[in-house]
Amino acid sequence: MSRKKDEAGTVELLTRLPQQIVGLAKIEYTNAKREIVSKAKKAGIGAGAIVVALFFLFFMLEALVIAAIAALSLVWPWWLAALVVAAGLLVLAALAILGGITLIKRGNPVPEETLHRVGDDISALSEVRVNAEPPTPRHSSPGMPRVGEEGNWR
Repeated sequence: MSRKKDEAGTVELLTRLPQQIVGLAKIEYTNAKREIVSKAKKAGIGAGAIVVALFFLFFMLEALVIAAIAALSLVWPWWLAALVVAAGLLVLAALAILGGITLIKRGNPVPEETLHRVGDDISALSEVRVNAEPPTPRHSSPGMPRVGEEGNWR
């Protein structure tokens, strides 16, 4: 049996295996890092939306203070206008908070895709059996013990 020159032998394949495993680990690390950065960016945008909402809440409180002052002075158009502005700012703040919470929930920093791929790689490696038991012969005599079994070895 001759082997073609472009085919690798068992020894050569086994010497390549550690390099391939290290290469696979580096690629998966890079993928996990890229996925975490992407999700962190989404979480940052969500946090920015919450900051904007807090900005609107600050002005809503200012408008409510103006409304209370205007109501105390019994000038009808001033406090009514202040209440309308406060209600509008409250609606804007609620929308910004809901949008920010939605973006933060979407930006979960766990690299789920990479973990799934690594799990597939580990399950594929676990299927490789280095020292598997040889298949039992079909025509063995019933009186002969198998390797590893107790029996009469006279």
